[in-house]
Amino acid sequence: MKQILIVLGLWSVFPLQALEIKVNPGKYSVYYHFEYELRPDHYEINKKYGFNDGGQFEVFVPKKYFPIPAPNCNKNIIIRMPYSNKEDTKRALYEKLLQNKAVTVTLEANPYVDVLQEKPLKLQLQYCNVFFRQRDGDYYNQL
Repeated sequence: MKQILIVLGLWSVFPLQALEIKVNPGKYSVYYHFEYELRPDHYEINKKYGFNDGGQFEVFVPKKYFPIPAPNCNKNIIIRMPYSNKEDTKRALYEKLLQNKAVTVTLEANPYVDVLQEKPLKLQLQYCNVFFRQRDGDYYNQL
């Protein structure tokens, strides 16, 4: 009985979410996109890096909260916003994250991802970083 209570307690703290990964064919490779909820106190903005030209910024997520395994990563998964000429959408997201609010974002596992299994799809990160999804020169918050 005690073990059941412990498992239920851990499940309420770290609920398992089914990760839907959308596979999108691209010009040069296949892209793996997924939605991820950045939850309060489960992420940190890299304030030393800040908000840079082209809307670049970084978010640190402790590895234990991230849904894709990263065996070569010791501490944090780094979610990076790529450079582009459009900054308004990125600035709004950055400001919301600075307030430590829950935000669901769309991420791209490429290019540093290995496919461990095709069906059901299982991925593994090669390193500690993923990117916010980018399309047409801007952050694209859709699968």
